[in-house]
Amino acid sequence: MNHVNTKIIKGHMPVYIALLALVLAAMWMLSRCSHPQHTSVAATFRHPAGDTLAVAIEMSPLTYAYSGDTVAGFDYEMLRAICADHGRPVLFQPFAPLEYALNGLENRTFDLVVANLPATSRLRDEFGTTESIFTDRAVLVQRANPADSAALITNTRQLDKQEVWVADGSSLRSRLEHLAAEAGQTIIIKSDPKYSAELLGIMVQQGRIPRAMINETVAQQLKADYPDLDISLPISFSQFQTWIVRKNDSELLRTLNDWITEFKSTPAYSALADKYMM
Repeated sequence: MNHVNTKIIKGHMPVYIALLALVLAAMWMLSRCSHPQHTSVAATFRHPAGDTLAVAIEMSPLTYAYSGDTVAGFDYEMLRAICADHGRPVLFQPFAPLEYALNGLENRTFDLVVANLPATSRLRDEFGTTESIFTDRAVLVQRANPADSAALITNTRQLDKQEVWVADGSSLRSRLEHLAAEAGQTIIIKSDPKYSAELLGIMVQQGRIPRAMINETVAQQLKADYPDLDISLPISFSQFQTWIVRKNDSELLRTLNDWITEFKSTPAYSALADKYMM
């Protein structure tokens, strides 16, 4: 299984956090305006003319992040290379809360959403999902040395009556719900549209929330900058990560699948995997 290499983008997390905070603040202000929430993305972004691919891309250390004065990220570099290979213009719009990207996809503001998304059956029912980009799994993020040592969760059975945060709109919520149902537990699942997976991890480190469930690739990036985080408890098996298009956009989906399959067999993909994965 491939995982992100924690040596990438080290030392730039403070810049990333500041930029992420500004984006979240702007999106929160938009959500407080008189416009309906589903128009918030369109208020700042318009679909480009012609055959340009409009992409909503998640701000995260793995997917799209600033490294010094340049943009880096496994998904970003992969999609940019694919589009360049096939002469397809592409325009990226970074986002944090997933709901904004999904609303923009539904409203045809975006053609494609690129984020850390496991290819679950629920996701496939609601969207067109591409060929797998890489594999990942969900882990529990908590403080390694909480003030109350009994608060450290070492087994999923200990999650009964415990509070766990997930990114709003994430399919990880359904994984937690299924886990609770299978074990006969009551897990208190919380989310907020303002908080991305990365921000939830930072909030755990700051003691603002007790724990969060996020994908391991992202958790490893956070662990590199915040060593006092514990990410040792997996909550799901390995899952394929995918990109999504509108359910009825079969032509774009076929094209992307062909391009992804082709690109994954090239030295360029291997180089990206060596750069970002472990």
